[in-house]
Amino acid sequence: MSDLFVTITISTLIVLLFLGLVVTLLVLNNARRIRHRAEVAELRQQQDRAVMEAEREATRHTLRELGNELHDNVGQLLVVSQLGVNTVVDELGGHPRLAAARDALEQALDEVRRLGHDLNSELWEKRSLADAICAEAERLERVARVQVHIQVVNNMPLPNGDTSTVLYRVFQVILANAIKHSGADRIGIVLRPADDGSGLCLTVTDNGVGFDADNTPAHAGLVNIHKRCALIGYRAQCTTTPGSGCAWTIQPLPHHAP
Repeated sequence: MSDLFVTITISTLIVLLFLGLVVTLLVLNNARRIRHRAEVAELRQQQDRAVMEAEREATRHTLRELGNELHDNVGQLLVVSQLGVNTVVDELGGHPRLAAARDALEQALDEVRRLGHDLNSELWEKRSLADAICAEAERLERVARVQVHIQVVNNMPLPNGDTSTVLYRVFQVILANAIKHSGADRIGIVLRPADDGSGLCLTVTDNGVGFDADNTPAHAGLVNIHKRCALIGYRAQCTTTPGSGCAWTIQPLPHHAP
């Protein structure tokens, strides 16, 4: 009788221990799933914040440059034209047609000034990423007096809006660094499908002074390029040595489809 009691007691304890182990494993698994969902949600929030920040920066950069062009180039041309018309009007004693032309010129000058301050924030977003990159390259060639050669391969995959926004901002930062720090006067841009077909590949090269990547502390701009690319499933690789220019390659991470 005592042996049976001992056997039942041990069996009961084993069952209870097994049930406890199962319950513990279920609790741990559920906690891990909850933690994983929280990590995924936090990662998504970080990506959304990075996309919004990149969008705001890209918009501010584009509007600032366009506003400067309107004010410094178009506006100055109109001012010179206005001075010439005013001189002619004074010499001819206020000819009606010249007076009308002068009034129209003044209105045009006011309109250019207004546009310089009130540009639409959706200006660049209405274009594709390739169109926006081409427009930025053309502006750079015209304003900064830099020779830019751009190649866009046809039938490229179209990234989604978030990916396009981040890639465009990364492209702007790379161009700004090439102009400000490298002293380059020639820049090459290639936009093509990625080798594995999962997205697009952007390459930006310059003939500037380059730098020693191993012994140069990474400043905020370089760090942000890598962080932002990682958030959208891309990677940024910089190849440079002193005196041989710099080459940036932006492409999707393996097995990633944007």
